[in-house]
Amino acid sequence: MAINLGARDRVRTLPKVNRRALRRYGEFWRALQLVGDALAEAEKVAAKTTDAGKGKRAGKGVSAKTGGQHWSTASPDEVSASAKKAHGSLRVMASSAKRWEAELVSREWRK
Repeated sequence: MAINLGARDRVRTLPKVNRRALRRYGEFWRALQLVGDALAEAEKVAAKTTDAGKGKRAGKGVSAKTGGQHWSTASPDEVSASAKKAHGSLRVMASSAKRWEAELVSREWRK
């Protein structure tokens, strides 16, 4: 059975805790959660959108070559694929952060 300790309990239970490193780790973890929330919203938006045009602009997004404009838009499939790829990378980073949590809260972080 795993016990989920809060931030205050971690300070008392870990042998060596650098309070500044603990605060930075907390900020880092909150940033990872915010990025995860933003990616979830991007996936929801990509699922709701469709390609509006059925002409030569439909499909792989609108590019500067086809319309003569100076910008381009991604198709819903491209947005969804990018969000899923970023979500996978975020999962890897979060699991690494959890694995190295004791190390990260015990030492000073480099700038």
